[in-house]
Amino acid sequence: MTPTGVAPHRADGDAVPVLLWHAVDDLDDDDTFRVRPADFARHLDLVVESGRVPLTATRYAHLLRTGGTLPPRAVLLTFDDGYRGWPDHVVPALAARDLTATFFVTTGTLGGDGWMTPEQVRELAAGGDRWEVGAHSVTHPHLDVLPATRAAEEIAGSRQRLEDLTGGPVRSFAYPHGSNSRRTRRLVAQAGYETAHAVKNALSHPRDDVLAVARWTVRSDTPDEQVRAVLAGTGAPRSWRRERLRTWSYRQVRRGAAARAARRAGTPSGAQAAVRS
Repeated sequence: MTPTGVAPHRADGDAVPVLLWHAVDDLDDDDTFRVRPADFARHLDLVVESGRVPLTATRYAHLLRTGGTLPPRAVLLTFDDGYRGWPDHVVPALAARDLTATFFVTTGTLGGDGWMTPEQVRELAAGGDRWEVGAHSVTHPHLDVLPATRAAEEIAGSRQRLEDLTGGPVRSFAYPHGSNSRRTRRLVAQAGYETAHAVKNALSHPRDDVLAVARWTVRSDTPDEQVRAVLAGTGAPRSWRRERLRTWSYRQVRRGAAARAARRAGTPSGAQAAVRS
C-alpha cells in the first residue's frame, strides 16, 4: 500500500473508470453505501479536475460494440437503486458541473419510503441526453440464483415498467448486487438491452464485456485519494472477462442457501432444480 492507503496499480492508458454510487443524503446511519452530499460534491470536483469526459451507459456501449473512438479520457458516473435523495442532492450537483450520468432504478420500490416516486423518475428521464435512466430489476434479487423464468421476469419487467412510465426506450441494465452469470447475461440480451453493468470494483476498458461492464464502488469511507487514483487509471485493477473462482464459489454458496430456503418454503422440486441451473 502507498502512504495514502491507495493500492498501487500499473497506469492504464485506455482505462475507463465507471464510478458507482448508491444513496447520497444526510441520513444518519451506518450504511457504508450511503455517501454524504458534501463528500459526493468533492467526488464530482475530482471528476472535473481529472479532465475526463462523461458518457452515458448506452453511449459507451455503442462505442464498445462498434469499435468507435472513445474520448481520450472517458468516464461513466452511475447510480444504483433509485433513492429519494437523488433529485435533491445528486441531480443538482451533477448539473452544476455539467456532468452526464446514468441512473439504474429498481422499479418495485418506487413510491416507497426512502425511494423515488414515479413522477421523479419521469422528470429524471425528461432530462434529455444529460441523464440516462436504466433498469435495475423489479425487486433487487441476486439474479444468478433465481429460476430462469423468474430472472427473466425481473429483467424484462423492470424495463417494461420504466418504458411505460417514461414513454421512452430503456437500453441499459445493472445487475442487483452485481450478481450475473452467462445465463443472466443471455437473458439481458434477450430482453432487448444494449448493455448491462456489473461491479467487479475494477477499471473498464475498450475490450470490456458490454453485458458485464466493470464498475468501481464509492462508499462512505472511500478516501478522496482513492477516487483520484481510480480516475487516474491507477487505483484499481483492469477488468477481466473470465469469471474468477471466488465469484463462482460465492454463487454456489448463495445457490445452496436459496435451495434450502425453497425446501423450507415447500417449493416444488422442479423449481429447486431451476435455482441450480
